[in-house]
Amino acid sequence: MNKITLLNIEYLRPQRRIETYELLLKDEKEICYVYNFEDKYYRYFRTIRSLTNYLKDRIEPKVKFKEKTKLTDYLLHKSIVPIEEIHKELYSAEELLMPICEN
Repeated sequence: MNKITLLNIEYLRPQRRIETYELLLKDEKEICYVYNFEDKYYRYFRTIRSLTNYLKDRIEPKVKFKEKTKLTDYLLHKSIVPIEEIHKELYSAEELLMPICEN
């Protein structure tokens, strides 16, 4: 089971906030973000980029909840994606786009 630590809360409006969590399991660590709307709707984001896409373009995440208990259960039991793996994914995507941008 993961250890969940709330690292930060950023208020966008009084009832809308972004919560930053650290998930820890043994030596593996993941930072993730949750958009909390009025303590009724929770959207999970693995990267700050996906959160930004949601806030800017309303691109819905795949993982969302209507109850805080379900979100907590998800965070406690989800597989940890190490930060290094997320960076590898981002670099791979950027490398794929480079030839397109150069033309």
